[in-house]
Amino acid sequence: MNTVSNPAHKNPIIPLMGVCDPHIHVFGDRMWLFASHDALPGNRTFCTKDWQIWSSADCVEWRLESAVRPEDFWMGASDRCWATDCAERDGKYYFYFSDGNRATGVGVADRPEGPYRDVLGRPLLDGTATPTREYDPAVFRDDDGTYYIVFGGPSWAYGEGCGYFIARLGDDMVSIAETPRRIELDHEGDDKASLNKIDGRYYLTFGGFYAVSDCVYGPYRYIGHTGASIDHTSFCEWNGQLFNAITVVDHFGEYRSSGLCYAHVTKDGRLVTDPLIVEYGVGQYDSDSNRIEAEWFMSARNARKVENEDLFGFSVSAVSEAVLLYPKVRNLSGKTGFAVNYDCVGGGGTIELREKDGNGRLLGEVRIERPSPVFRWRNRRTASIRLMEALPDVMDICLKVRPEDGAEIRIDCFHFFPDALSNP
Repeated sequence: MNTVSNPAHKNPIIPLMGVCDPHIHVFGDRMWLFASHDALPGNRTFCTKDWQIWSSADCVEWRLESAVRPEDFWMGASDRCWATDCAERDGKYYFYFSDGNRATGVGVADRPEGPYRDVLGRPLLDGTATPTREYDPAVFRDDDGTYYIVFGGPSWAYGEGCGYFIARLGDDMVSIAETPRRIELDHEGDDKASLNKIDGRYYLTFGGFYAVSDCVYGPYRYIGHTGASIDHTSFCEWNGQLFNAITVVDHFGEYRSSGLCYAHVTKDGRLVTDPLIVEYGVGQYDSDSNRIEAEWFMSARNARKVENEDLFGFSVSAVSEAVLLYPKVRNLSGKTGFAVNYDCVGGGGTIELREKDGNGRLLGEVRIERPSPVFRWRNRRTASIRLMEALPDVMDICLKVRPEDGAEIRIDCFHFFPDALSNP
């Protein structure tokens, strides 16, 4: 199997290979990427002759699991292997794929990487059920276990009556259990739609745009743009973090490619991304940086991201013992100090810097004190310590946050510094 990591420490996550139109899911202990595959550099006609399935344990190193070929399905050999998605139910995996912008098919397998077999021998959606083009499928599982398929293209591209449609899938996952309904949306739409439930609300995303609703069928109210991509996007939650897979242009401009960034939710329900992470991708922690944002964690336990009050960005909040993991922090050699920018209410506590996880070797401990009302800089205070030992150049770093009873600790960011900058 081909394993790829990006030495440039930038998006795309799989460079120079044309892996595009990403849709992500977590199956087992890995993140899975289901993608179209541009066959030619500089492709302007969407020449895609197969689909690719990749997986990762850390969102940084990616392994090619399989290529799914149209010859294995009713559509036969084709250069129109457009966007795809996958869903798991009762130990089976269902692969939904586009025959260009004409139809949607489905295959089934015992593993997320396949091999997938043609279940129906014909399209699941053949273009006759609705006025729209029945392609670009996305599958969503609601909290009650019901699965829905979303598909279609905007009217500005395909004419009057077109748009996004939604239908409940049958229990067999290869049939449509109801007449597809047009999704009511106060926006003209864009590229492939997908559907997620975040903080109890339904988010319909299309290109980099998104709209929200309290009902899976809508109506959906347009909110804005994430700022991450103008093309296909996909979201999933893993280990307490919200990830956004995006289509990006490769460094050399030859292929469409896939990137990955964190997404955050504001108090009023907006989805936002960090421009720096859109460029550099997730899981990239450099101790030479002026700050590592707390909300860039790769996994978290007993913590949540909260929008900062009066200031930009987000913090990570803990009201009981919490663990935040930042794997493979680099350029640590020569760093002798650690500093954290925080706020706390209702009392203080400690932040332990540990190796690898909450039970790892203790590297230092920061005492968190409630800021004085006399000097309270926008609810922020910085505490610094000397590290207990020299560090290797690369290390998995863990922050173990231990608030006192009744206290809340919010971590905004942290950084490391060399001996010349240490306090005496």
